Amino acid sequence: MNQLLDWWVALNTIVIMFALGAARHEENLHEPWLSWPLVRAVLGYNTLIPAGALAMAFSFGWFSSPVITGMALCIAAAGGSSAGAFVAAAGGSGRAASVLIVCLVGVSVAAINLFSWAGVIDLGDVSFLSLSAYSLAITMVPLIAGMFARYLVPEHTDRAQPYIERLGSWLVGLLILVLAGNYGYDILTGPVEPLIAAVLLGLVFAAPPMSERAKVWMRSVVLVTLIRNLSLALSLLAILPEPEQVLPTVLAFGLCMYVMAAGLLWYWRRLDMTLIAERVQA
Repeated sequence: MNQLLDWWVALNTIVIMFALGAARHEENLHEPWLSWPLVRAVLGYNTLIPAGALAMAFSFGWFSSPVITGMALCIAAAGGSSAGAFVAAAGGSGRAASVLIVCLVGVSVAAINLFSWAGVIDLGDVSFLSLSAYSLAITMVPLIAGMFARYLVPEHTDRAQPYIERLGSWLVGLLILVLAGNYGYDILTGPVEPLIAAVLLGLVFAAPPMSERAKVWMRSVVLVTLIRNLSLALSLLAILPEPEQVLPTVLAFGLCMYVMAAGLLWYWRRLDMTLIAERVQA
């Protein structure tokens, strides 16, 4: 099942990144996202803050070694493309999400190699080049293909893109159901440590970007930061010496991040509907 899940998440990544590349970008995004806000999102919310939280958890002995390793995998696997399935529905920017995801591919590879050098993750014979090639293959290649499709056949792309985007959303939804159905009970009734670690990671990822003032940018950054590259995390998990000890933490966070993203989506949509109703009444 883990191998099937790995392929499923990889397919989901390819579909969503193609849809992001093929989408029209007419969002009302006023934030200068190619300057300081992007640096803040990449280095702050996705690098320094999570790494600092992990260092504190490790230094104070809050969690066991397998749980720390699982948390490191989740932190290193930045740039989850599944965020693309949530961003548009949340009133965020697909363009900002795609730029962030691409930037975080490099951060992810660097973080994995840093954790490997520090001894937190044992990569074995897997090379830096193979990790980079894998990450780029399932993110950059479909994104560029989608952009080329929009450039070469814009009419056909306009008609097909919403269906491809919907397919990505369905794949994410089914993945959440599979994770909940196959692992939800074990996660909730098993050792509490992986679940606590997953919730803590979710808060570390989601809470700091909430301080962003521009609504469209804030929602995009929160979702891209919260939703990690589960395909990369599962692939790395498969090469660890004792993956069965680390798996509960990764799966617990995978389920937690999707539940939190769905909750945020529901809250934001309800908030937007309330604001619209108040304006109509005014």
